[in-house]
Amino acid sequence: MTNTTVHHNYRKTFTLFIAALIMVATALLPASARTQTSARVHPLILQLAAQAPNETIEVIVQKRDKSVDAETVVQQLGGIVTKDLHIINGFAARLTAQAAQQLGTHASINWVSPDAAVQQATVQQAGGPNNAKFTTWTTKIGTVMPNGFSNANNVLSPVGKNGTYGSGGKVKGAFGGFMPEYTPGLSITKLEVALRFYTAKTLGSTESVKVTPYVGGAAVSTITLSPTQLNQVLGAPKASTLYFDISSLRTWRWSDFKTLELLIDQSALSSTSAVFYDALGLRVTANTGTDTSSPLVMSSSTSNTAVDTSVLSNVFNKAVRATDVWNEAPTYLQGSGVTVALIDSGVFQTKNIGLRILGQVNFNSAEHTSIDQYGHGTFLAGILADDGTQSGGKYIGMSPQVNLLSLRVSDDNGMSTESDVVNAMQWVNDNKATYNIRVVNMSLNSSVWQSYNTSPLDAAAEILWFNGIVVVTSAGNNGSATLYPPANDPFVITVGATNDVSTISLSDDSVASFSAFGMDETGRVKPDIVAPGSSIIAYLPDNNNLTISINHPANRVDADYFRMSGTSMSAPIVAGGAVLLLQANPSLTPDQVKYRLKATANKIWPNYNSGTAGAGYLDVYAAVHGTSTESANTGLPVSSMLWTGSTPPVWGSVNWSSVNWSSVNWSSVNWSSVNWSSVNWSSDYWGP
Repeated sequence: MTNTTVHHNYRKTFTLFIAALIMVATALLPASARTQTSARVHPLILQLAAQAPNETIEVIVQKRDKSVDAETVVQQLGGIVTKDLHIINGFAARLTAQAAQQLGTHASINWVSPDAAVQQATVQQAGGPNNAKFTTWTTKIGTVMPNGFSNANNVLSPVGKNGTYGSGGKVKGAFGGFMPEYTPGLSITKLEVALRFYTAKTLGSTESVKVTPYVGGAAVSTITLSPTQLNQVLGAPKASTLYFDISSLRTWRWSDFKTLELLIDQSALSSTSAVFYDALGLRVTANTGTDTSSPLVMSSSTSNTAVDTSVLSNVFNKAVRATDVWNEAPTYLQGSGVTVALIDSGVFQTKNIGLRILGQVNFNSAEHTSIDQYGHGTFLAGILADDGTQSGGKYIGMSPQVNLLSLRVSDDNGMSTESDVVNAMQWVNDNKATYNIRVVNMSLNSSVWQSYNTSPLDAAAEILWFNGIVVVTSAGNNGSATLYPPANDPFVITVGATNDVSTISLSDDSVASFSAFGMDETGRVKPDIVAPGSSIIAYLPDNNNLTISINHPANRVDADYFRMSGTSMSAPIVAGGAVLLLQANPSLTPDQVKYRLKATANKIWPNYNSGTAGAGYLDVYAAVHGTSTESANTGLPVSSMLWTGSTPPVWGSVNWSSVNWSSVNWSSVNWSSVNWSSVNWSSDYWGP
């Protein structure tokens, strides 16, 4: 929630200008400059400095040491530091192109990368981290059941307002299940009840609605909505969302959301009066603060029962033989106890995953509601963790009992920055032990090519890997031998897509035409492994209200299910396979997981080609029943951004537990917002 409601008009012009300039600059670069440069500044920034030296740009700066010399230089050059990215011993900054070029010559700098716009933005950037606002809607009924609320479940759509109304007259009921999206480092400064409703007729002077928040089962206080307030929305055409301030009732903390419920008391209405609700929610305003409490709740969900696969319509989890380990007693490998961090656009708290979604942490500065308004992250969550509840077992995810952490990096249109993603990875590293995060899924790719030796995304991915977290990423959808960060990093598991032709047998499968492939800079084949990624169906409730569905209506299966293709879909299938392997063998390191998955991959299918399919087709059953404890990646040179000297260290030669860079003192930093379009969801495929 690093935003305000003040929109900056220069953003649109700046975004379009930089996007066009980057395309021109890329075209002008000689082939040699596109692949390497001896400068400590990305060649695109050098082009921008030559063509538009006074234009303000967004950059990511990686430092040589832990001093604040580099930050001081940014300020001396007239720029500002916008984010602490201590996971890569760096920061994000805004300054002119010419100043960025000058910054790259300073002795304290390792590398300066672009964090610039490459896609047209349809939602304007909105300010800095202060006075951030978002709305979180209720997604389940609380402990006090609504008594007489007609069609109450429609009030509880996971997307919030959906145009379907539930009504209530002289009734009382409690609603809960608020899953707030919070940004670490912010504290709640204002809390409002959000009611989208209308009244059927003019209410009398004695008629009112009372709202009482409960925290931990105890009433906080009561606010009364007067007839004057309620009559503002008389009749369905005037239905709107009104906000009622409850800030003064309590010093609100993020942890309050774990048990927060709203009691709606309409007993003062006459027998002929009714209020029609579309959505019940809360609007949160936050500011930089010291509230370190967390709304995230660890799930204690475990499973020792078989999954009914008799009506399963999904092909992917049968094709990779995940179904063969779900029901093996006594372990019943379904993902219990393992947590995946899904770095994406957010996730709904649907009944298919329920409390196994531990919560949402936000790293995007654009204004949005607290739920996934784009739809991409929720779709991937279904592929990964759906337990089949809503579909009656037709659609089930790869690891139907896994825990999920939603790390939101994109806005409501799927836009984000590399610095947003690095910031999310930083949070994962800082909190891995608390939530048992063993796997990270990143179905995204930078739109700017960069060597893994200079890319901030690759450097952060390696830090996670060296600290015990399996990083799974999509190969991308350009269908060529160009791999964009983080897919080009030699350490992570890069996943390509197959077309399974909607059959379980691999005999008719082939690598999808859009799936990217190639060699990484160490000479190893990418992708590492492939999995189904064509015409995948997953739960996406009320998808006609989501950006991704509005833009691609032909992909709607029905109101609650959607169809997508791309290596974006393949990545969570492999991430789910890694989860099942780790549940069976929790002591495995990321290197051992990667080795086992690749060593047991299926190469016996007619269309297998190692150049485009890497080690082969994911085979979860073979991986789980394998016995190898060998490690992948041994001897690979780590990203030069992580060197502590002039000699390139190789993986396995040093103790990398010390790679956790400590953060600097940021209290003197002039915080501001950042640009927001350098990462796109190019791992989705919308072709025929």
